[in-house]
Amino acid sequence: MSTTAEQASELRDQLRVIRTHKWQIALITLLVTGTALFGAFRRTPIYEARSEVLVRPIVNPNSSGLALPQPLNLDTERLVVLSQTVAAKVQAAAGPSISLNELLGNVRVEVAGNTEVLAISYDSPAPATAARLANAFAAAYVDYRTEQILDQYTAAAGAVQKRVNNVRDQLATLASHGADATGSPAERDTLVAQLTVLTQRLLDLQANQSTVEDAGQIIQRAEIPTAPVSPNKTRDGALALFAGLLLGLGVVFLRERLDDRVKGLEELEKRLGVPVIAAVPRAGDWRRREEAKLILLSEPRSPISESYRTLATGVQYSASQRPLKVLMITSSMGGEGKSTTASNLAVALAQAGKRVILVSADLRRSRIHQFFNVTNDVGMVELLAGDARLAEGAKSVGVPNLRVVVGGRVPDNPAALLGSPGLLNLIGDMRDSSDFVVIDTPPVLAVADASILAPIVDGTIFIVDGGRAGRSAMQRSWSQLGAAGARVIGAVYNNFDPGESTGYPYYYSRYYRQDYGPANGTSSNGHSRKLWRPRAKKPASPNGSQGRAAKVPAAGAEPTQRDSVVWR
Repeated sequence: MSTTAEQASELRDQLRVIRTHKWQIALITLLVTGTALFGAFRRTPIYEARSEVLVRPIVNPNSSGLALPQPLNLDTERLVVLSQTVAAKVQAAAGPSISLNELLGNVRVEVAGNTEVLAISYDSPAPATAARLANAFAAAYVDYRTEQILDQYTAAAGAVQKRVNNVRDQLATLASHGADATGSPAERDTLVAQLTVLTQRLLDLQANQSTVEDAGQIIQRAEIPTAPVSPNKTRDGALALFAGLLLGLGVVFLRERLDDRVKGLEELEKRLGVPVIAAVPRAGDWRRREEAKLILLSEPRSPISESYRTLATGVQYSASQRPLKVLMITSSMGGEGKSTTASNLAVALAQAGKRVILVSADLRRSRIHQFFNVTNDVGMVELLAGDARLAEGAKSVGVPNLRVVVGGRVPDNPAALLGSPGLLNLIGDMRDSSDFVVIDTPPVLAVADASILAPIVDGTIFIVDGGRAGRSAMQRSWSQLGAAGARVIGAVYNNFDPGESTGYPYYYSRYYRQDYGPANGTSSNGHSRKLWRPRAKKPASPNGSQGRAAKVPAAGAEPTQRDSVVWR
């Protein structure tokens, strides 16, 4: 079962890669196909003419009696056609303007199936030249084979004629010695018999020599071709299309293998081992990444705002299951959206009726004050140094139920300031004065501040940027948080494309691709759209009671609390 699940997951990853890079694959395929077709149209057309020669078996002239024809070796005959000797005959017939190398480079010889026929093809840009030279090669081969056989018969007949002359000479010698010589009649009869046999053999050779012209026969002369065989634009285009598709797939899968970024919600949850509380989609019109933007206030009905509300709902649910009031927001590296997530989460919790204190613990590069357009004069540094009280540092920013503690002046040693005993007291005061404390911290791999705060807070939310987060950096920061004793309650997959994620439902993807207006529920073309918003269940009481819902102040009204000066 696990193997099947892994295979299904791998298949989904592969489909995600193809879907994500479909335009790149299409571009590579188009370039390869276009280049191949351009080359095909630019190439000179080549015409092929074909002639066929029937190769006949012949009798060995050196055999005697009723000899059977020699078996044919058509591979040998094919090489004979491609020999320099036959090409020289063709050159002599075609003219010296064509070199032997050119002749042999354009001719091809094949055995036509299981037959004794040689198919001789010649390629040329000129159709008439192709037909003429194909026929020339066929004729030259037949002539060469005929000459070779004639030479063999001539040599055999010459040898027999020599023996005949020798026997005649011996008979003449016997006749000159006279009839009374000892043994002469018997010897003469033997020589006469030999002469008779050799004479018959000579007659046979002369008779067989007359049939040599049947050793090869041109059974199909080459006709002038009417259509080129190369380039075959249809075939070349199909092959180029297939090759371009394979090349495009290979390139994108290689890039995917070399790419260290996290791909999709499933991979993120698998690698971290914690749930993804919320997935914040990529904002197409939010081009300046460093821009401090509270999208919950500027575009409250946008999909991104809904994602932050989902995050706030998840935090409240976690708080109903266990003590969870002080949250730390961090990430592996800078630029992954920590401060943006912390600010919008604080606003979402405040809009849900929770008393929230947003704290900037990034004492080196504090950005929280930019989101709420407040000064960065009195903040966390002054509170830890004892130069100000919490009531002075917790600024009202115009959002009901929300107070913001900015970073303050940049200290000489931020890590030492965060590690001071006053931090526990300060967080304790914030815990007693609010329902939630959201702390924005520096990146884990940049400095040690997040590791210092990790064991003090109730829970940590880990931010992962879908467009730039690397697996190796994420794993190192995750190990560092674990070594520091962090209690990570979940992750936020930030700045991701719903169409690239295998773990994101299709209907959410379609929903996120809608172009909604800032706050009126209209699309960019002016048509009204019904905004879907999930019904949020009433979260259980943060103190752990499950049977009765917690009593929260009405949205827009300032809550009151005795013995607390923060909310005055």
